[in-house]
Amino acid sequence: MWARIKALCLHSTTIAWSYVLAAVGGILQVIDAGADVFNDQGFKDTIHTLIGDPLTFGRILLGISIINIIARLRTLRKNLPAEDSSGKTAP
Repeated sequence: MWARIKALCLHSTTIAWSYVLAAVGGILQVIDAGADVFNDQGFKDTIHTLIGDPLTFGRILLGISIINIIARLRTLRKNLPAEDSSGKTAP
């Protein structure tokens, strides 16, 4: 199982952390709507007291996650062996 998770994250802790941030950001965006569906004003007030606006905070976390993933994929791509014009990998 760990091998699949590491492969999904391209053996990068930075990408794994970005996935966690994206998941938390997505959950925070859903929490506000979920509190409205269940009409639980106490829960909504508690969340707003702890983190402020969960929708905005969730979007910020998603943005940070996307930037981290793009930056890490860029550095991973730079570390790949170069190919010559024939498409073969140079030694």
